[in-house]
Amino acid sequence: MPILANAQEINSVTQLQEVVIEQSRLGSYATTSYTLKVDSLTKQLGSAASLADLLRKHGFGHLRFYGPGGLATASFRGTGSSHTAVLWNGINLLSPLSGQLDLSQVPVSFIDDASVQTGGAASLYGNGSIGGTIQLNSKARFSEGLRLNTFSSMGSFGSYYQDVGVSWSGKKFISSTKFFYGESENDFTFLNKNIFPAKKERRDHTATQQRGILQQNYWQLSAPHLLTFKFWYQDNSYEVPNPTSVARKAEAIEQNTYYRTVVGWHFDHRLFDLNFQSAFVKHDLNYEDASSPSDPSSKNIFNTSINNVEMNFVFAKNIYVTSGLHHTWEQGIVDSFGDREPERNRTALFTALKWLPTNRWELAGAFRNEVVNGNFTPFAPSITSRFKIKTGIELFSSVSRNYRIPTFNDLYWQGAGALGNPRLKSETSFSHEIGFSYSLLKKSLSVPSLFLKTVIFNNDVDDWIQWNPTSGSIWSPQNIKKVWSRGIELQGSLQASVKKVVIEMSFQYTFTKSTNEAIYNASASNELHKQLILTPVHEGSFTGRATWRKYMLTIVSAYTSKQYTDSDNTEFNALDSYTVTSLWLTKRFLFSSYQGTLVAELNNLFDVTYQSRPGYPMPGINYKVGINFNFVKPNYL
Repeated sequence: MPILANAQEINSVTQLQEVVIEQSRLGSYATTSYTLKVDSLTKQLGSAASLADLLRKHGFGHLRFYGPGGLATASFRGTGSSHTAVLWNGINLLSPLSGQLDLSQVPVSFIDDASVQTGGAASLYGNGSIGGTIQLNSKARFSEGLRLNTFSSMGSFGSYYQDVGVSWSGKKFISSTKFFYGESENDFTFLNKNIFPAKKERRDHTATQQRGILQQNYWQLSAPHLLTFKFWYQDNSYEVPNPTSVARKAEAIEQNTYYRTVVGWHFDHRLFDLNFQSAFVKHDLNYEDASSPSDPSSKNIFNTSINNVEMNFVFAKNIYVTSGLHHTWEQGIVDSFGDREPERNRTALFTALKWLPTNRWELAGAFRNEVVNGNFTPFAPSITSRFKIKTGIELFSSVSRNYRIPTFNDLYWQGAGALGNPRLKSETSFSHEIGFSYSLLKKSLSVPSLFLKTVIFNNDVDDWIQWNPTSGSIWSPQNIKKVWSRGIELQGSLQASVKKVVIEMSFQYTFTKSTNEAIYNASASNELHKQLILTPVHEGSFTGRATWRKYMLTIVSAYTSKQYTDSDNTEFNALDSYTVTSLWLTKRFLFSSYQGTLVAELNNLFDVTYQSRPGYPMPGINYKVGINFNFVKPNYL
């Protein structure tokens, strides 16, 4: 499973006319991004799951996962969940209320291309990109004709999944419709260690139900003009379980409904092109808990409008420049904000330049400056370089300043024992990294037969926002910490053939030391130089894949080291380390006009008892079986 991070060429639209490139070009200026690419085979194996499940099972970074049906967010390089930007075709999906995106609500079947880029990139992607960025993109090709595909699966704990996709691709117009439905009881047994003596119990009130539709259209009005339209609707219903430390019966239900609409225009004229995108996102979250008579329901709504203009220029053959303007309007309608319905206008100017002085050396610089309701956020510049020592061997480095603005919840929350703080400052980080990559490409293979990449990173985050008790039992957010995160990331892959069997192996490993180096509160000096809570020092995964004729066997083993659950790093309260192994077996069926694939999946192969978060157990050994059908009728006109 090769994991490559080659930047998209600036003039790819001109060279590859049959491919619709609808996302921003900013990714091509991230010359040193440490990238974990979700390849097509990995995506196929996770097609009946959420993005959270796919990333977790394959060890793509640290997932803060509250069990099946619970919140799942990403955390990279020892930072928090709100320090990872999630971009869908260039549109940041993070909630202005919480600063996060629940990855358990992102169906893999709706995403054509996914990758994880670690490291700060606020100069390119803006607010929140301190620890990393998750890129989710759509792809389309003209003149491909009619395509139909469907996938059905069922498995342990009453899980069922169905998706259907149909698309028509002509010379000037593409229309694609995708639909999915999934449900699960999630009533697995687990060992409850919160009671004495510990005993096995069945997890209850954990059922989930999801459904959604994605419509995408592309119009090639003329050679230079391309119009795009995307609409994503999804409805998610969750029974919210109590942590195992709470004995009372859970009755809370969470309903998430969201609408995401994006329209775009792309103009391409030789050495200049212009991209415009306008998006509107509405997210409605209703939380009801019959067991809480004082506050049985809570409404949480946010509306976001995003408009982005990006201009790209080619100067000579070795200088590329992009510049643009980004405007975001945000509104929060939350019961816990009292009579307030806060609004926020954010306008950002960004510019990036890439220079190739020789065929071995690549330099890039970028900056972003954002104004939020008339106040400037921290200036966010970056400088990156890449040097090719010889074929297959490259050195790279980067230095950047990044930022995250406070969320609406941080600023305006009232009630339920909590009070927002309107005086909060933006978090800032200063990060740098240096690394190298090595690849060996055999002519008989289309991907490197051997690939290695490693990076040493350092990240200082100042004015870290944390909710703490203030007076009495009231909790309030404050800028209280300076966090120092440093470590090593390493990935590699190997591909070889043994007679008629193609063997692929890959691994990923991260060492992360993330500690409190300054605490602006004398009473909390015991937290100094301690590892951040729920931040493992070691994480890694190994993937092995063997393909023979129409059969493919894949095994993935992911390791997470011990995690502390308090700021004192008390060993007794720490979560134990764990290794979870999953196995997939697939068989393809090829016919004249369609292809079928049988998929059998066995998760937690060795029935490991573990928790990703305290009080939220994970299921033991479980299975899924599914079948996929693809039908293609080419367009010969």
